[in-house]
Amino acid sequence: MTDIYDQATKAEEQHRAWALENQAAIAKALAPAGDWSELSAKWCDGAGCGERIPDERRRAVPGVRFCVECQSVLERKTKRGSAI
Repeated sequence: MTDIYDQATKAEEQHRAWALENQAAIAKALAPAGDWSELSAKWCDGAGCGERIPDERRRAVPGVRFCVECQSVLERKTKRGSAI
């Protein structure tokens, strides 16, 4: 039997997956093929990070601005209610 926290976690994961799929579909529909390189940042916009964002990530999430690490930090802050 699952508790309310497990149910909430599952719902959040489903919502996040849906939102990412939706974002990718919209970006793909709006941008001609090959424009992912123009839509996505080459370098992470995270505070002080500046790491190069891999092309695989830039292709998968057109319009991406953060590396995986900085995106995770941003999501954790947003989840706690202290968004940047």
